[in-house]
Amino acid sequence: MPPNTSKTHRTSHPPGTQRHRPRKPTPAVVVKAPNSKEHGQSCEDCKEVGPSDKNKIRWKHRNPQPVWRAPPMIRPSFDSMFDLSQVVTVDTSHARSNIDVVRMCVRDLHWKEFPFGRKDMGPCDIYWHGSSFFDNLDIHSGKINKFPGMGDVTRKINLCRTLDLIREIYPDEYDFYPQSWFLPHQFHEFAAEVTMMRKKCRHRSPRPTFIVKPDDGCQGDGIYLIKDPSDYIIGHKCHIVQQYLSSPFLLEGFKFDLRVYVVIVSLKPLKIYLCKEGLARFCTLPYQEPRYRNIKESYMHLTNYSLNKHSQGYIHTDMGDTGSKRTMTSVFRKLDSLGYDSQAVWREIENVIVKTLLAISPELQVEYHSVFPKGKTDTTCSCFQILGFDILLLDDLKPMLLEINAQPSLRIDYEAEIKPGITKHIPSAIDEEVKKAVVKETMLLVAPEDKIRPKTVKKASGRRKSRQSSVYSSQSTTSSNGWFSPISFHYNHDNQESITQTSDTLNIPDSNGNQSPVLEIPGLPLCDITQANPSTIPEAEKKLYEIYPEPHNSKYEPLTILDRVAAIFTHCLGCRGTLRMGPTGFRMFTRRCHLNSGCFTNAAIDILFIELQRKWSFMNPDRTAECFQHKDNSLCFHGFVDAFYEIARRKFRSTCKLDSVKYMIEYCETNLKFGKHSVSRNLPNVLKAEKKLNTLKSLHHMSPQRGRTYFFSDSKS
Repeated sequence: MPPNTSKTHRTSHPPGTQRHRPRKPTPAVVVKAPNSKEHGQSCEDCKEVGPSDKNKIRWKHRNPQPVWRAPPMIRPSFDSMFDLSQVVTVDTSHARSNIDVVRMCVRDLHWKEFPFGRKDMGPCDIYWHGSSFFDNLDIHSGKINKFPGMGDVTRKINLCRTLDLIREIYPDEYDFYPQSWFLPHQFHEFAAEVTMMRKKCRHRSPRPTFIVKPDDGCQGDGIYLIKDPSDYIIGHKCHIVQQYLSSPFLLEGFKFDLRVYVVIVSLKPLKIYLCKEGLARFCTLPYQEPRYRNIKESYMHLTNYSLNKHSQGYIHTDMGDTGSKRTMTSVFRKLDSLGYDSQAVWREIENVIVKTLLAISPELQVEYHSVFPKGKTDTTCSCFQILGFDILLLDDLKPMLLEINAQPSLRIDYEAEIKPGITKHIPSAIDEEVKKAVVKETMLLVAPEDKIRPKTVKKASGRRKSRQSSVYSSQSTTSSNGWFSPISFHYNHDNQESITQTSDTLNIPDSNGNQSPVLEIPGLPLCDITQANPSTIPEAEKKLYEIYPEPHNSKYEPLTILDRVAAIFTHCLGCRGTLRMGPTGFRMFTRRCHLNSGCFTNAAIDILFIELQRKWSFMNPDRTAECFQHKDNSLCFHGFVDAFYEIARRKFRSTCKLDSVKYMIEYCETNLKFGKHSVSRNLPNVLKAEKKLNTLKSLHHMSPQRGRTYFFSDSKS
């Protein structure tokens, strides 16, 4: 009776495992005739083997045997072949407009992406948010690419206030941003300052120009230039008015600015990385000094890409040294060709970036403390973030800070109108070159080291000495349905022969005859497994490098004085998860620091708190509107720093404001037994100086010259 070939038995066993013969139905058998005419022409077995195996096929055809014909099985995907404990996982469910470049980097690194989140509700190693830290609140571990409160800290008005506070004690270090006013709160001060400027430049022309920017604006929306305070349009929004920088450095007659990408890997301790490559954004109209006839030409005075891309003069190109958007290195090469020192300019840009981040770091720590207070053990999250600094070069190549973008665009395409009313997204080679490198190297910096760094594997001989080898998959991984992965091997960079091969691993010799492990997956191109190891990126090709604290720790150490003030503020808040200090907390701060004695009484402290609370509430109504709704009259961190300055000025009278603040910090930390004075054995210098001050006061009362004034001094004389 001929065998039944109408149906074939379907099995779910993967290749390479033990097959169990089913009971029903009987397995299908395929019998081939030994002298078939089709042999050698359409025989599948003969087509798939080489000439050396022809004899085996002929013997097989001369002795027909039952051949098991399992149906073609769908192999598991490339990502599902690896255990999640051995591969870096990235959650891109909230990536939004950053999804393209993030997905491209994840695939290049051979990591696992979860575009809709993990179905098993397990944690991922990296969470990529497109808007803010609070895009996904159900995170208990991993790295998040946004810091809490970074958007509020880097807003235009808040950033300038932060820089103004630290400029009061370091006036020479923070002179890299234009003079600013906050409207409508400081409108009268702004009008008076404009009048003074006009008197000074009465015989000179043109008159000074000012630029108005909305506090919460982005992509150049709502920005305009004015010559007179009466031209300011009063609305319901808060604005910042800055003196317009009318003498920028020009290339080919066009104004431009630099978009520099900065990565904050950690906040405490602060680690800053800077990207060697960036973007240069050019205006589309030749630059002229602002006058009444051209003051409304946005394409001439504003360098925002979102504005200039609508201009008819905008040039899209894939070349990095031409067009309206170029690479930053091409601009520096142009400066070198013109005889300028581009390295000196880059060092100045580094200084601007580090000083700015040191200024905003204290407030960022307060925001971070409100989300992750001390003692909170239900989460092990940490944060990192990519920032975009907009830098403008003056005619003397001095870098000036324009703003910080907490959400820089990471799109790698642009919209082009192919037909009237029809647009198409076209890939941009320049954006991909710059932004892909930033995102990829940032992921490598924050990824778990045990998943990307070489692991230590003991030798088979049993010696105690170990060797470093890159383990791509330490064991045969198992997917959710019980199938075993057909790929499992170890690759050693020092000894390339120690490779455990399976069915889909090939060894392809290079030009030197060495074997190189290459992975072959059906339906996917060949890929070298060494690309998944970040250590294979040559140092010369890396774009990110550390600028703080590694190379210049001692240089910028004095600028971290407000970090100690922020630590005192968070220590005296009293309520976990809050950003503001109420009147009770402020009184407790003064009592614990023994400030309510001598020149300060409890009534004076209450009056000072009320004055500063009203001042900073009116100066920043957007961030305090919610507090007013709940009738919470509290003091923000900026207001606390202002009160700290005022108390230091009254208690420690000195010719230098910086010295008074330093003595105030020492005094508070000593009384709180906080910081480096947590275990104090001897009196610090500030207490000795205070004793000396009392001695000088007593001498002043005993001296016949009552008109003489003794100032506080820390000198040993």
